[in-house]
Amino acid sequence: MTRRFRERHFHLIVLAFMLGIFFGINIAYLARANEPAHRYLDYFHKVYQLIRTEAVDMPSSKHLFYGAIRGMMRSLNDPYSRFLDERAFRELKEVTTGKFVGVGIEITSRNKEIVVITPIEGSPAMEQGIMTGDIIKKVNDKSIRGMNLPDVVKMIKGLPGSSVRLSIQREGVEDPIELDLKRMPIRIKSVEYNVMDSQRIGYIKIKNFGTDTVKDVIDALNSFNKQKVHKVIVDLRNNPGGLLTSAVELSELFIEKGQTIVTTKGRQGSGSVTEYKSEKDPLYRGELVVLVNEGSASASEIFAAAIRDNRRGKLVGEKTFGKGSVQKTFNLDDNIAVAITVAKYYTPSGELIHGKGIMPDYRVQFEMITARDRKGLLTLQQQQLLDKFVTPGMEYTEETKSRFIQYLRGHDISLSERTAHFILKRRISSFKKQALYDTEFDTQLTTAIDVVMKKK
Repeated sequence: MTRRFRERHFHLIVLAFMLGIFFGINIAYLARANEPAHRYLDYFHKVYQLIRTEAVDMPSSKHLFYGAIRGMMRSLNDPYSRFLDERAFRELKEVTTGKFVGVGIEITSRNKEIVVITPIEGSPAMEQGIMTGDIIKKVNDKSIRGMNLPDVVKMIKGLPGSSVRLSIQREGVEDPIELDLKRMPIRIKSVEYNVMDSQRIGYIKIKNFGTDTVKDVIDALNSFNKQKVHKVIVDLRNNPGGLLTSAVELSELFIEKGQTIVTTKGRQGSGSVTEYKSEKDPLYRGELVVLVNEGSASASEIFAAAIRDNRRGKLVGEKTFGKGSVQKTFNLDDNIAVAITVAKYYTPSGELIHGKGIMPDYRVQFEMITARDRKGLLTLQQQQLLDKFVTPGMEYTEETKSRFIQYLRGHDISLSERTAHFILKRRISSFKKQALYDTEFDTQLTTAIDVVMKKK
């Protein structure tokens, strides 16, 4: 009995010894395999404890951890991956549902500069003449050089009714442009449409890809179908994008069932590939032209490429922005989140347009103002002469146009008649609801009309 117990005891000791070696080897191996992450997490914990115990001004734990998360997001060197604190997450929800407070500009970070993608129609930014491609250099006279995008957005936004001063650098203009903009609630009506009666062309202006965009376009197409309108122009100029699902569903309204809309590919080697194909018959099968420019980005480019690559319609305008990445928002709780670039998208033909953009079938540059006219416009702005001439209720008529030309000559302002008429019309329009389209000065639209009418 005693001998049997001793043998069993010896066996247990051997087993324990062998298990110890086995687990010791595996723990050592795992420790080595995970050494970098464990080491850096240990550094992080030590720094946190040092701040908690030694820093003369003690920040809150929330402030410290939020700062750490922002630092991790910045280390990705991706302007589209970012931490969404309570305010930023709330603003994202407001944008996708069509409501937010600000001055009405979509901006991005490009080559370490804060660049305007597009001003939002009807916003203070649009009324003050901010343009796509403008570079913001200062906010409230403070340089934003080296600042990240979310911090610049916070500086520009503020209480409704308050003002913010932006210093703008514009290509072709030597001196900075100083603008004071009033912050106000901005509501984006995603879709507007009408029929150009003289040509019987349906015109749809899509300003962003939000939760209601597809429903609104369906209403437009149903209206066109009832009126037997078989030619449509979809205007995506200065549309910064929005929801991927909205772009896919919108494409389904125009292309045939089974055709590829877009393919997204995740991290190399992950095997994460999703191909989006149209799952229904199109609602509209008539002639189609899509207007694009350098302000057309993201979801706009998905739709434009789907139309182009499936030979469903023609693109008219300028090369698009070139944002071919997909962001996914991960909620950390109900009030904060991170947006991370999880994939890049490829057009139906397999093209990656990130950083390149899409070249339209018919390239038409927006009419440029000459150097001579720019000088005259600067004098006009400095002396506030346009504000003195245009009054609320004024109509844009031949008589008004003639009086304005004489007014400019009386103040020694040198402008071509076309430029003078353009700025006059734009200023008069700022006092009333903006016209949906302009065939007098919009050469890109008039080209699109020729293309959809088969004149080109």
